[in-house]
Amino acid sequence: MQLDPLCDVGWRYDLIRSVEPSTQGDGRVYGQGEATFTGRLAGQARWSNHPRLRGGFAFPDASGVVEVAGGGFVLFTLTGMSSLTEGRGVHVMTFQTDDAQHSWLNEVIAVGEGSIDPVRAVLAMRYYACVVDYLPGLPPDDT
Repeated sequence: MQLDPLCDVGWRYDLIRSVEPSTQGDGRVYGQGEATFTGRLAGQARWSNHPRLRGGFAFPDASGVVEVAGGGFVLFTLTGMSSLTEGRGVHVMTFQTDDAQHSWLNEVIAVGEGSIDPVRAVLAMRYYACVVDYLPGLPPDDT
């Protein structure tokens, strides 16, 4: 798999409500905020996240909209895993838009890595578009 640089994103929560993990199970967070996308995908975003918390990790379940520079918008969804104790995370993001200039994003799966500061409620992430470059031979048809 080839990873092509897509964008850097600075995420900032402006609202967080949480139920901390108990001995019986997972905790949960509701958060929302703003983000700045720079790179091939550039613009300002508004988003919400509802991650599950377990064992020092957050498992994001986020979605939002990027108002792209030059007009139009791109919807996105985001999942992943973040270590709240080590301050790092990995995300997977997909996109949907009917904006002709950004329609190529409808076929992109992006992976991201970066830094997380749960105390300050900010993240700094870099995302890469995944490009298939390994196509192994398929097994022969046994029919």
